[in-house]
Amino acid sequence: MSEAPQGASPVRAARVAILSVGDELVLGQIEDSNASWIARELCALGAEPGERRTVGDDRAALAEAMRALASSHDALVVTGGLGPTLDDLTREALCDIVDGAGVALVEDPKGVAHLESWFAARGRPMPASNLRQAMRPPSARLLDNPNGTAPGLAAPAREGRAQVFCLPGPPNEMKPMFARAVAPVLARGGSVVATAALHTIGLGESSIGELLDDLMSRGREPSVGTTASDGIVSIRIRATGAGEAARAALEETVALCRARVGAIIFGRDGESLASVVGAMLAERRLVLATAESCTGGLLGARITDVAGSSAWYAGGFVTYENARKVADLGVREATLAAHGAVSHETAIEMARGALERTGAALALATTGVAGPSGGNDAKPVGTVYIALARRGAEVVSRRFHFPGDRATVRSRTAHLALACARFALLGEATRPILWAEGEACRVERA
Repeated sequence: MSEAPQGASPVRAARVAILSVGDELVLGQIEDSNASWIARELCALGAEPGERRTVGDDRAALAEAMRALASSHDALVVTGGLGPTLDDLTREALCDIVDGAGVALVEDPKGVAHLESWFAARGRPMPASNLRQAMRPPSARLLDNPNGTAPGLAAPAREGRAQVFCLPGPPNEMKPMFARAVAPVLARGGSVVATAALHTIGLGESSIGELLDDLMSRGREPSVGTTASDGIVSIRIRATGAGEAARAALEETVALCRARVGAIIFGRDGESLASVVGAMLAERRLVLATAESCTGGLLGARITDVAGSSAWYAGGFVTYENARKVADLGVREATLAAHGAVSHETAIEMARGALERTGAALALATTGVAGPSGGNDAKPVGTVYIALARRGAEVVSRRFHFPGDRATVRSRTAHLALACARFALLGEATRPILWAEGEACRVERA
């Protein structure tokens, strides 16, 4: 099978569209991780990701989307819809736009040989339906797929300037095919799109925008923008141009952003808040423990998502009911009776209890009203207390009020708990943080 249409030359594309196919994507039954991965790869190649669309398993809608994207972009990458079942319609839709409606698919002998070899190597009979995967539009060529049964397809669009690449949906098949058959065609020589993301916590998006000010001006090169999710605001920087010049310009703007925004930047690119806190703990040879109520183990899960976290995380307690707070952490019944489970006093005793029972150097505690019920005038839904106890030092408890639904409150609580630990390790345990009510802390000596 050919890896690209005969005579294809590098597209040196300014803009590449991405089209994802499948009812399961339209219905939200699975996440479209393929499109995000392709976009990142395009940037690395120096091609600018253009429009992204998602279309269900409908031939007419798929052909129309292909036609529109091919007419307005230099290339189009399609994923999905190349399986053996009747709802896999990418081949037919591609035929409609590269050869014309009503033109029949043709069976590719090399495609048939690939399928027969695939099943024979596994000692399995080949279902007749799989022969659909050897079909292609007359003007298209199959792209080899050593990792699965679905060959890819490549063809020039009949209308417009775009090369069209159709890749299988499974990532373990799509990614190697993209690298082997698509990337060489789309590469733009020495030009790159260099990107960086600086992740912050502690200020809102508008406040960070004010700090960045002119760096976010439209038309600036490199460009600077922000996105927010669960209390984390990411500063996204993009530089386009010749390889070394673009990368140098990117790093210069990264340095400017760091200088203006300061210590609330906790990581870059793939670094998570938990991984950064873990690195700080490991460097200081410290161990952390957790005591959770409203987060129900989410904080511990975020921590153990980090490979090697056993070196700096002792473990934790999930004490959702009051009886467990008393039995497992030593919270006094008198404290619960006088102040309630959602209070500075209870959070502090939870953190101290985790510290004492694990022998850790630091302990984080979370307790709050995640909702949708359980709140009152004094402690409405979204009220959360986060306490950090340190061996031989003070205990700091903060009251937060998080907007959002139950999942959002719990997620933001886990993020802000880690932020509290990070600021404490930086020597700024009482630093004002977004959503902390009145920017005030309760501090109790050890």
